[in-house]
Amino acid sequence: MLTEDQLADQLRAQLRRELSAVEPGPDLLPGVRRRQARRSLATRASLVAVPGAAFAVAAALIVPSIGGGAAAAPASGPAKPAVLTAATVKQVASQSRRALARSGQARISYRTSYDGTFTGSGSDRIKFAGHNWNDVITQNFPATNGVPASTQTAINRIVNGQLYLHIVGPDNHVRWYHDTNPAGHPSISVPDPRTLLGLLNPTAKFQVIGHRQVGGTRLTGLRATASPVLRPLSWLPGAEPGAHVASLTVWVDAHHVMHQMSLRITKNVDPIYLEKSVKNGSERIKIIIPSRAYLKEAQAMARKMRHLHATVSIDPSRSAQHHLQGSDISVTFGGFGQAQVIPVPPNAVPEFSQG
Repeated sequence: MLTEDQLADQLRAQLRRELSAVEPGPDLLPGVRRRQARRSLATRASLVAVPGAAFAVAAALIVPSIGGGAAAAPASGPAKPAVLTAATVKQVASQSRRALARSGQARISYRTSYDGTFTGSGSDRIKFAGHNWNDVITQNFPATNGVPASTQTAINRIVNGQLYLHIVGPDNHVRWYHDTNPAGHPSISVPDPRTLLGLLNPTAKFQVIGHRQVGGTRLTGLRATASPVLRPLSWLPGAEPGAHVASLTVWVDAHHVMHQMSLRITKNVDPIYLEKSVKNGSERIKIIIPSRAYLKEAQAMARKMRHLHATVSIDPSRSAQHHLQGSDISVTFGGFGQAQVIPVPPNAVPEFSQG
C-alpha cells in the first residue's frame, strides 16, 4: 500500500503531465488589463448591507462563464482540454486546506449588479491565526434617489474569544469597542475564506486553461465547466438560497495550493424594490412591492432592516417581472502558514451588546 507521501508524489506527477500539454490562451497573456473598480463593504455587525444591493470587484478578473466546457475544436485543431481527475482536484483542495490550516490572509473583493446595473462595491481583508480573526470591511454605496454616494468602513476583531469592533459610535466618532456580553454577539461572524475551498469539487469538472506569473510564482488556471454547490458560502455577497455559480476559475501553484479564485454568482429575485432616503439626518428604507404576493417576504426584509426605519408599501404600477442579481467575486490568498499578529485593540470602550 502506498504511503501518503508516495500518493502525493504520484498526484503531483499526474498534474504535471496534464499541464504539460496545455498552452496559455490569449486571455492569459502578460499585460491583461485590470479594471480599477470602486470598492465597498459587505456589512456585518453594526454596518447594514441592503438586500439586493450590488457590489463591485476591485481589480477583478474577467472570468468566462460556465457553460458546457471548451468549444469543440475543428478536426485539424488542438484537442479539447481534458477534465482533471477527481484525485487531482481533491489533492488541490487538501493541499490548500493544509497550507491555510493554522493561519493566513485573504482579500475578498466583490461587485454585484441588479439587472446589469452596478449598485456598489466592497471588500473584506481578513487575517486569521488559530481562533483569532481580523476583518477590515469597506463598502461604497452609489448615489441614488438624491442621496449622495457614501463609504463606510469597520473592523471586526476576535482575540482570545473576545469581540472588538472599530465602528462609529453614538457621538459620530470612530473608536474601538469591546463587546462585554459573555454570550457573544449573535449577529457578528467573521467570514472564513477557507470555506471557499468547498468549491474545489470534482463535480465542477475543472479543465486547465493555461499559466501565468504572479509575484514570481507560476500559477496554473483551472476553470470549472459545471456549477458547484453554493450551500456553505452564505456569507458571500449574493450567495443566497436559490443562487448558483455561473462561472468559477482558480489559480494554483506547483504544490497544488490555490492562490486566487474568481467566481460569478447569479440569482433570479422577486420584484422587490428598495428606495433609500434621508430624513432628519437619518437613513430610511422604503420597500416597494407590486402586489400582496410578495408581502410576506417584504415584511421579513423590513424586520431585518428595522434600525433603518424600513417600511413596506404596495405599488401596482411597479413591474412584476423578476430580476437578475449578480455578484462578481475575486479572492486572493496569502501568508500561507506565516504568523499573523492580531493584538487586543488599545483603549477599547467596554460596551454590553444586546445581540
